[in-house]
Amino acid sequence: MLWLVPWAVGAFQSPSPVQFRAGLRMLAVSEELEALRSSMEVALEDKRRVDEIVGKFSYSGSLFVGEREFKGQGAVKRGLSKLLFEEPCVGVRVVEERLVVDKASGAVDVEVELDEAGAVTSMWTGAVVEEEEEEEELKKEGPKWETDDGRVVQKIWQERDLLAPGKLFLKEKLELGSRLVAIVDSTVWELYGQKLEAWCESVGVSLEAIVAPGNEDEKTMENMLFMLDELARVDPLRRSEPVLAIGGGVLTDTAGFACALWRRGIPWCRMPTTLLGMVDASVGIKVAVNYHRKNGVGHFFSPLHTFIDDSFLGTLSLADVRSGCGEIMKAALVHDGALFDLMEEHGAALIDERFQEGEHAAEIIKRSVDTMLECIGPDLWEESLLRPMDFGHTFSRTLEACQSFKLRHGEAVAIDCVMSTMIAHVKGLVSDAQAKRVLDLYAKLQLPCSIKGITADTYKRATREITVHRDGILRAPLPNGIGACAFVDDFSDAEIEVAFSNLETFMADHPDTYWDRSKSFDPGMVRRQQSPQNHQILEPVPQ
Repeated sequence: MLWLVPWAVGAFQSPSPVQFRAGLRMLAVSEELEALRSSMEVALEDKRRVDEIVGKFSYSGSLFVGEREFKGQGAVKRGLSKLLFEEPCVGVRVVEERLVVDKASGAVDVEVELDEAGAVTSMWTGAVVEEEEEEEELKKEGPKWETDDGRVVQKIWQERDLLAPGKLFLKEKLELGSRLVAIVDSTVWELYGQKLEAWCESVGVSLEAIVAPGNEDEKTMENMLFMLDELARVDPLRRSEPVLAIGGGVLTDTAGFACALWRRGIPWCRMPTTLLGMVDASVGIKVAVNYHRKNGVGHFFSPLHTFIDDSFLGTLSLADVRSGCGEIMKAALVHDGALFDLMEEHGAALIDERFQEGEHAAEIIKRSVDTMLECIGPDLWEESLLRPMDFGHTFSRTLEACQSFKLRHGEAVAIDCVMSTMIAHVKGLVSDAQAKRVLDLYAKLQLPCSIKGITADTYKRATREITVHRDGILRAPLPNGIGACAFVDDFSDAEIEVAFSNLETFMADHPDTYWDRSKSFDPGMVRRQQSPQNHQILEPVPQ
């Protein structure tokens, strides 16, 4: 176990030795310390800039202020605010390979540990490490992933064929008694309802199913209130009977919100049945419905478990599979170059196979969840505004809200990622060869790259709108090469125009990569999770 002892006077001096966990301490190089000092000075002038200090921490880095540990980027932001703003600071200095924060009550020494890439893994104020902690023995059993930020714990499991007759995995993890309460997407119920009933019978539990619609236009207060009425009817035991939400992201978002409200919060779990739900929403804890705006009313409410079973993808429409790939590519471009390589080599075939064949399907899903966990796991409450997984969400909010067309979320993200990559190219963050490689892969995967009739002015307006949403600073994540992220605070009109012109040149040679209304959601059509024998993308709604 590590022992931290006081070593500097000031407001954050520890009164006695305190135990903390940390890695092996390394002395920071002066260049990194100077960059950190500069960021702190900027934050003292503008509190909104504290996120730029947070961005210098590794995803699971720690800040020790006196006796408290702030672990993960969201918590680090709170700790930095405590350090810099709770008592007025007059400046920050670099003195002999450490930082000194000058406060009215005295100087506070800050010791920094960096990883090989120069990111801060630990920062101590008023304390140093005296001895190292012995490594914990690795868990031999347990979930594939787990989120634990000190406030909520979620276990995420990747397991195939969870509804196979007699398979006890789901029953054991949910700790079911005699009954399963499930909120099920109506289309999923149509395809898998009998299988779910048969599974329940085979493991000795009764099923209480609440069947609800799961299309984007049903992510409403009315649908959520329907779920609340059904929960009142079913009356699940408040602590020992977790509700299982089965469906796409719309269904799990809405059901999670209903569970958050019913009796001030009842335990719930989720089983996403779409690729987008598995690779994008499987880690986060946000639940919401659309009200006056997209996700206008919602909450942070973590499920106990998330179950990823890719056998459900076999009945997904190809358009929805591609929509999920829009989120996979987001993760690949700004965080995982190896994931980009996998999609480049196997992505097109996996889309055709609906991620049902070969080891690469499970590996791509796993790497996508890994990325989400690494990037948002330490900041589930989104306290930091420098978030790599906001890539693909600079323009997509405006595109999705446009009444002239309706996009799947993954389609909007794909279009956003392409335009953002073109801006990164104009800014010199992405080379000519890398930009071509990105565009060629999107075309190969048949992901939409633009929309006919859209102009550079649309992206200028979207930039202004998202800047307001992000507290007055753009904070746009962009690819820095392929597989790394950089944040910028300005897209000039000229940069947007050049990037858009370059994209239009590509689109002229690849007209099939324009978004096609006939393949996307429309008020008069219903997206269906199809049976394997009928992969028709759209089905008319009976009038």
